[in-house]
Amino acid sequence: MTQIIAGTKTEFAIDPDILNLLPAQGSVELQHDAAGKVHHFHTHPVDEILMIISGRLNFIWDGGERVVGAGDTIFLPAGTRLQSEALEGGAI
Repeated sequence: MTQIIAGTKTEFAIDPDILNLLPAQGSVELQHDAAGKVHHFHTHPVDEILMIISGRLNFIWDGGERVVGAGDTIFLPAGTRLQSEALEGGAI
């Protein structure tokens, strides 16, 4: 069932580094993956930028595989086939 919960907070603090990632049209998503969470092979119809804020991921894409961690940024052109798995401690 869909619910709309009236907001009690009218302002949110967003780090300028995150705001600067926003494209002219699009979104920024914050995602927390528990250790062992796998995003099986998939693609996206638009370019994607992933920034690892904390933790580590085993990241696989067409043409490579690498463990990435906090501070790493991944640029993925639209249509790139990818998979990731959060390692011990999870990842954001």
